[in-house]
Amino acid sequence: MTIGEISRLVLPIVISVLLFAYAGYCWVTQKVHVKGKGWKTKDEAPKTFYFTVIILVLIGLGQFVSTVFFHLKYQW
Repeated sequence: MTIGEISRLVLPIVISVLLFAYAGYCWVTQKVHVKGKGWKTKDEAPKTFYFTVIILVLIGLGQFVSTVFFHLKYQW
């Protein structure tokens, strides 16, 4: 494997892990950062909290699954 092939595999997985980590941090602390308003608790902004956590998990999961799928399908 060359450096380019490794970066096409590792970089998306690292980004997915970071997205999962941030979603987990928001879930554990029960807070989310709202643009222009700062950190808000789940009780202060429940729709934003759940929307942010769900979107982060879906994007991270989609990126992870697509990276693994295309790696197995095309065997870079």
